[in-house]
Amino acid sequence: LMERPGRPVGLIGTVRYHLGDREIPSFKTTPESSDLFALLRGMLAAGCSEAVMEVSSHGIHQARVAGLGLEVAAFLNLTRDHLDYHGNMESYFREKRKIFNGANGSLPKIAVINGDCPYGRRLIEELPPQVQVLSFGLEDDNHFRAKNLSLQSGGSEFILEAPAGTMVVTSPLIGSYNVMNVLASFAILHALGHSVPDAVRKVGAFEGVDGRMETVEGGQSYQVVVDYAHTPDALRNALGMLRECTEGKLHLVFGCGGDRDKGKRLEMTKVACAGADKVWATADNPRTESQTNIFRDMRKGLSKGAKISFVEDRRRAISLALDAAQAKDIVLIAGKGHETFQEVQYTAIPFDDRLVAGELLAAKLLSA
Repeated sequence: LMERPGRPVGLIGTVRYHLGDREIPSFKTTPESSDLFALLRGMLAAGCSEAVMEVSSHGIHQARVAGLGLEVAAFLNLTRDHLDYHGNMESYFREKRKIFNGANGSLPKIAVINGDCPYGRRLIEELPPQVQVLSFGLEDDNHFRAKNLSLQSGGSEFILEAPAGTMVVTSPLIGSYNVMNVLASFAILHALGHSVPDAVRKVGAFEGVDGRMETVEGGQSYQVVVDYAHTPDALRNALGMLRECTEGKLHLVFGCGGDRDKGKRLEMTKVACAGADKVWATADNPRTESQTNIFRDMRKGLSKGAKISFVEDRRRAISLALDAAQAKDIVLIAGKGHETFQEVQYTAIPFDDRLVAGELLAAKLLSA
């Protein structure tokens, strides 16, 4: 949305890095400081005058962005994740807060904050007075608000109420959480002096982000969606949004990562069973853990009547879900999104949910 003719924009994030027209696969959401500044130098050399960067809580805690000056810092939400690293939600919040309150070594000029999120509201209250706030959300007291929101299987439409005026927004991005992402983008662009009406027009043609509610087409009569949802809240939101869109049943393939927060495994499984009609639990980056042990944690306390199958082989789990789907159903393959590998015992084994689903759909079409 920020790009203009002759004005490339740099990007650093989980999916990829952009240095002008040059694209590099992402190796860390927030690179080590030496790599980060090398990337920023590369962006300058490529003619970039602006850059958008995803800052992880790990990156903040490990001082990868210490002293980095930010024109705008944005807080989108805070839900359970990375507790194996931070210990609890309070520590997680305090780490995120560092880039807003000067503890990171510098203050942003403007903070764009989700005003509907409890942690966002707390952050607004705790900001230093010299930091200007722009809030976004569905509530009336936000600076950027979505009204008359309509969600469909092909995207969303809403009325944007903003300092720049009132506009109709049509977005091809699926789900209410993407409405919040679009609102945040508008607020950031406004803070940087970009035209919000121009951004509204560009949103309508946006093709989306790899592995984020990405559909896989193979001539099937049902919908297949790949998404990165790997936390309880993200999975709940993804299932809730797809439930609103489907005329049939909702099938889910998901897993819980190894060597990570074990406390969310049962919670993830309960969310899965509550939100989908049929669930296939499978491997999702088991790393150095036994998949048997991961499944054991996912099963603990689960009701006996839960409609869930445990299938260690992820390709087979996806195949079983596709076999079970009927016309007008939706199959959600969650957890890996854009990832192109499976982490097993310090080895990155090639595995892309989108490619695997596409191959399986093509095989089913040929055998029909």
